[in-house]
Amino acid sequence: MSKIVSLLMLGLVTIGSVVFAQADLDVFPIGTTKMVYNVFTEEMDEAQILELVVVARESGRYTLRMVTEASGTEDQLAGFGFIFGATTVSSGAGHDVSYSSLQALMDQRNRLQEGAEYQLPSGVFTDIVGVTIAGVWCLEGTLLDEDDPAARMTIAFALSHPVYISPGIRAEELRDGEWVEVFVLELVEYTFTEGEV
Repeated sequence: MSKIVSLLMLGLVTIGSVVFAQADLDVFPIGTTKMVYNVFTEEMDEAQILELVVVARESGRYTLRMVTEASGTEDQLAGFGFIFGATTVSSGAGHDVSYSSLQALMDQRNRLQEGAEYQLPSGVFTDIVGVTIAGVWCLEGTLLDEDDPAARMTIAFALSHPVYISPGIRAEELRDGEWVEVFVLELVEYTFTEGEV
């Protein structure tokens, strides 16, 4: 799981293809969509802040802006940053989260149903419930990996609004019989301003 969480955090340093593949740019309406996330790792005393802005223009051109902020000791900030990949998010703190087994479900998220369970090649996506995160309606479920029963990941798929990154990701490890959160990414603000900038 620490390898999974490490890839997650590495993915947050540089934006690569479609981060968490939640929405292609062409689904963002003309205007400015701002998404602010809090990112927690077990090593940090305070949340890191990740702000993503997508500006969609009538010309079919887009501007993406990412701003990150963190406070902590020199050791805590030594690996500060994020890298996004097509199916991973990684932090400089050495935490990776891979959700590649969920890509097919992400692509068909409008067909997912609360209470359903979906068998995947490497595990199961279960405990699916409807939740609202920062005003965005989502279906959230837990990914259980058959190859690593001491790890689980809860992921929210946005349904009501386009988001560039999943509105919620929580990676946990089982330690001494207790589930410990090792990485949390949570959407805390979502705004849209209509029209061109």
